[in-house]
Amino acid sequence: MAANNNNNKFIFRSAFLVIPFGILTLILHDGQSTGSFGGGGYDLSGLIYGMILFTAITVWMIWMLICYFISKTPLDRKMYLKLLLSGIIALIAAWFVTPRMF
Repeated sequence: MAANNNNNKFIFRSAFLVIPFGILTLILHDGQSTGSFGGGGYDLSGLIYGMILFTAITVWMIWMLICYFISKTPLDRKMYLKLLLSGIIALIAAWFVTPRMF
């Protein structure tokens, strides 16, 4: 019963990373239909959406790190460590997803 509850918590918390990552990645790769930021012929939308993506992942990783340190059971600590590692993987993936940003 506890493992099922922990699995539900894992899925719920990982959704806070997966959903923004998916939405921002789709926005970054669909540059024609989004409004452009900037003026004077410059399109800064890749930069803006890329920075929002990196910020969302960083905030999520800080949240998981804090939860890791304040968790009381070893099962919860293991779950938060997995979530933190998935955040690191998402950060690396975001580096490759945002080529227009740099």
